[in-house]
Amino acid sequence: MNKTMMQRLTAIITIFLLVVSNLVFLQPEVSHAAALENGVTISVVDGAGDDILPMTAVSIDEGDTAFDVLNEVTTVIAEDTNWGKDIKSIDGTTLEGTNFWAFYVNGKASNLGSSSYQVTNGDNLLFVYTDWTQTVEELNVTVSAIANEGAEVIPETVVKLVPGATSYDALMQAASEHSVEVLVTVYSDYFSFVNNIGNVDLGTDWWHLGVNGTELQVGAISYEVAEGDHVQFTTDGTLLPPEDSEPETPVDPVAGEPITDSVVEENITNILSYIESNNVSLTYGNEWWIWGLANAGAEMPVSYLTSVIEEVKEVDGNIRSVFDLEKVIIGLSAVGSDASSIVGYDLIDKLVNHKNLENPSINMLIYALLAVDSGQYETPADFRTQLIDSILAQEIDGGGWSLMGNTPSADMTGMVLASLAPYSDQANVQAAIDRAVQFLSTAQDATGGYSSGSNGGDSSESVAQVIIGLSTVGVDPTGDAFTKAGGNLVQHLLKFKQADGGFSHLLEEESSNEMSIQQVEGSSDAIATQQAMLALQAYQNFVNGSGSVYQFTSDPSPVEPVADENENKLPNTATSTTNMMLIGFALLFVGGALFFINRKRAA
Repeated sequence: MNKTMMQRLTAIITIFLLVVSNLVFLQPEVSHAAALENGVTISVVDGAGDDILPMTAVSIDEGDTAFDVLNEVTTVIAEDTNWGKDIKSIDGTTLEGTNFWAFYVNGKASNLGSSSYQVTNGDNLLFVYTDWTQTVEELNVTVSAIANEGAEVIPETVVKLVPGATSYDALMQAASEHSVEVLVTVYSDYFSFVNNIGNVDLGTDWWHLGVNGTELQVGAISYEVAEGDHVQFTTDGTLLPPEDSEPETPVDPVAGEPITDSVVEENITNILSYIESNNVSLTYGNEWWIWGLANAGAEMPVSYLTSVIEEVKEVDGNIRSVFDLEKVIIGLSAVGSDASSIVGYDLIDKLVNHKNLENPSINMLIYALLAVDSGQYETPADFRTQLIDSILAQEIDGGGWSLMGNTPSADMTGMVLASLAPYSDQANVQAAIDRAVQFLSTAQDATGGYSSGSNGGDSSESVAQVIIGLSTVGVDPTGDAFTKAGGNLVQHLLKFKQADGGFSHLLEEESSNEMSIQQVEGSSDAIATQQAMLALQAYQNFVNGSGSVYQFTSDPSPVEPVADENENKLPNTATSTTNMMLIGFALLFVGGALFFINRKRAA
């Protein structure tokens, strides 16, 4: 090969190498993020919304909990309790004062604590340093998913999300509401990627994301939603402009009827009129009415005590249902009678040794504690302690109680608060009370109540029990923590009042404005009215500092029982058995003395 050819070949090779090297250096660096077989994303923010732990993707195994995930990615200090892990510090940020670590899954407060919630692929976990005395205003966000040719996979749906939630959270909540499957892959760097929504045949298409008519260039989990946003997922990229270009104005709490002493008293008076006009039976089995009448300072009906005495005599003091026994004890205390001495039977002893308390449900424990405290009755030294410990042991992770299952209910939690109130000087009891109060504040919805499928919706009884519980532990049910867009708890309860003075179970007819404070037409319900009466009295006691509606230590005037069919007056059960025995011995002694005197005279 001649010299000229060698020079040309060398030049060509040099140029080729220069071109290749320039292409290499000019080509942007590509990072191949690893797809996790199963993974979640997790973030931790402080009270101002600043990152303590930026969003992080974490690989998970079957059975992992949210606490396990948190503990894997940062330093966590927590205490073991009967209800699970009580988180004290995350990454050096330690709880102070009335703060706690709120825990959210896909933009919504979890009904389970972090150490009980088992994570699944695609979950977006959020921990927020939160003051439970402050109201968390939820965001209203509209979500829709439209496939080719306008097929609705998810119709326009309004979901409620916490501040800091993402468009991904909005999608997951709407999909859950409509039982639509969302296929997600979690990447180590790109986080959660939506592969498909509703198993649509995508072909070469993919799901485009837009907000308020504008397509986004970031992933769904990277966009933080705002109040009034419309999050749109489409397969063809066609985004409809929002119907109303003006964003919705956040709903402020409605200024309803101020809750004054006169308003509360007027509604209690109306319930008393309801009792009279409906000829309500005030006998055994209707204890709720008796409790309400006692708290209202009304004259106690003779019919109640008479019917209880008849029942106790008929069953030889062995009331089969522990619930009936517990309520009767409270009822007897309310009418000023001694439940430990009723026609020769000690109902307190019957309660302590009742077979149903060998394996009790939570409401058995609640009423047992309320019963023995209703008249400050003496019990074996460890009886009250066992009741309290058993109640605390049934607390659900994260706070609150339920009759069954792992989801706390508002009404059962309110009842527990009322029973534990006298023992709040015990540190573990007060801690459980604090967690329950926080749960009740978080669970309260925008209307001011508590919607529950088991109750048929937003029931007045749930609201009433929460008012009773909060008032008894010294927490204002009309305070900021319990005032939502639809009003505070007492205002919400008054929405259920009816023209006849009673209260309805549900708001049976929808109002044109779901936040309306105005009364909604319905029909009065006896149970709802009983509980509403006691709730209003509990709030009245809270304002006046009068104590629990279940305790009657002031001893109203004892009811005098009526004569029986043989005109023999039934024994006054407010008189102790000991006194009766002393009187009997005295009469026996006098009778014996007269016998011997007469015998001596005859001799």
